[in-house]
Amino acid sequence: MSTDAASPVPSRWRDPDLDPAPWTLHMTRHFGAPSTDPVRRAAVRAGLTQGDPLADALVIWMKAAKSDGWRMFDLALTKGIDAVPEAPPPLANFFAHVDRRPDWVEGDLMRIGCRAALATGPLLRYALGSGTLMVGYCSSAIARVLVMTGALNGRTYSRLQETGKFGVDIYASGDVGRFSAGFASAVRVRVMHAMVRAGISRDPRWKAADWGTPINQADMAATALAFSLGMVGPLIDLGFTLSPREKEGVVHLWRYVGYIMGVDEALLPDSYAQAAALFSLLVRSQPDADDDSRSLSNALLGAGAEAVKNLPGPVARVVGGLDARSYAGFSRYIIGELAADTLEIPRTGWRHLPRALRPVIAAANQVRRRVPYVNEGVARVRLAMLQAQIGKAFKARKPPFETGEGSPLKGRSHAVPEAAE
Repeated sequence: MSTDAASPVPSRWRDPDLDPAPWTLHMTRHFGAPSTDPVRRAAVRAGLTQGDPLADALVIWMKAAKSDGWRMFDLALTKGIDAVPEAPPPLANFFAHVDRRPDWVEGDLMRIGCRAALATGPLLRYALGSGTLMVGYCSSAIARVLVMTGALNGRTYSRLQETGKFGVDIYASGDVGRFSAGFASAVRVRVMHAMVRAGISRDPRWKAADWGTPINQADMAATALAFSLGMVGPLIDLGFTLSPREKEGVVHLWRYVGYIMGVDEALLPDSYAQAAALFSLLVRSQPDADDDSRSLSNALLGAGAEAVKNLPGPVARVVGGLDARSYAGFSRYIIGELAADTLEIPRTGWRHLPRALRPVIAAANQVRRRVPYVNEGVARVRLAMLQAQIGKAFKARKPPFETGEGSPLKGRSHAVPEAAE
């Protein structure tokens, strides 16, 4: 990673040792102290002002080439760069990177990671929703980007479906082969992020001195870790523990996915221990929540109501209300009371349910770990269920990252004044 000594660290940075936001201590309690590696720390600080040069250059070229740009990109992705005669340098350089499968990649270990995630069954929803997403919302820097891209414009449930499709594509791919759906989704999301970064960087509301580069290297690394350790932590809270090999598999899977998505290798940990230290560093250096954070968490709690809106009115209200209260309860249990209060998550009786279920989940998990065919069977069934849900959700539409639609930049931030028309 190239660093620019002249680039000041954005004011969003908090010293992870001396000034971490109080809520971050609960979030990282399973993973130990922040990394003290000076190279890793320098990469995180510098990463706040760095984007993704290869993808950024590709997007500039694609915009100039208009429909031909997306057509050539899609052809190179689905057929290989050799299918594009005399590929322009931005396209060729981009695919030279993503087509390179690093020597450290272990297909078998990634398959273990995929199977471990799927074997969590329905707990995956709470681990990623009440855990991973809510943790991200606690950071005003991360929340701000989401809001500015229209995450609150009545599309919360659609956004969750789109994220779900990305995750299912990854888990279904096993070893994330070059022409797998998981590989394609990771590349397309990377390009969409570059489109969003370009749009937000031009938006007069964006304050780079305070917030750094939109969707920067540090936040991209945090996203990759959110799908691995951000899932592992909540599972531990719920009584579902992974074996050491499964933990390494989950981290390794998202290390490679992070590479495909443009995360610099200096920010890709090569073991569970390194990932834990980096996760603590990234989380404990995040800024506090703001009104955008609270708006996002409230929208997430209401996503269930969006999902059942086609049911009869009284039924939809009851089911949607139950879903919101259960999500609030699980969120309070997983992210902690302090973070939940910061996000203004309602305090419901459902917060006691995860603790009550923990012994049952732990017992079932022991069976899963000791009986291989149970573990594999749960993973297969869960994958089939998720694929059916995703297939239904995208029967009549495609997610934006597959169509080339970037950010509409129509978000209505509660923390950032609207730009003058």
